[in-house]
Amino acid sequence: MSLSTIEMARVLEQLEESPEKIMFGKLLAELGSQSEERVRSAAHQVPLKYLRELVYQFNQVIDERRAERIEEITQGLAQDGLSADELYEYVIQRKMG
Repeated sequence: MSLSTIEMARVLEQLEESPEKIMFGKLLAELGSQSEERVRSAAHQVPLKYLRELVYQFNQVIDERRAERIEEITQGLAQDGLSADELYEYVIQRKMG
């Protein structure tokens, strides 16, 4: 029985730091370094329902990574004795000035 790419990704996701998961990550990184034309050409070979699922999953990861980065920045500010509100006020003042 053959697994689709999405089904295989779900199985690999369940494994922690398996060699398969590491290789899948490298494959995605390699895909990200390809030209727009190449990515589009490859994407045309993938059924639309799988493309939608990939976009959804990537958006989920983007949101998670954004939240992680914001938390890192917030912690860094706190270590420097600054608050997120102070940073916000500073940015607003810079935009207006």
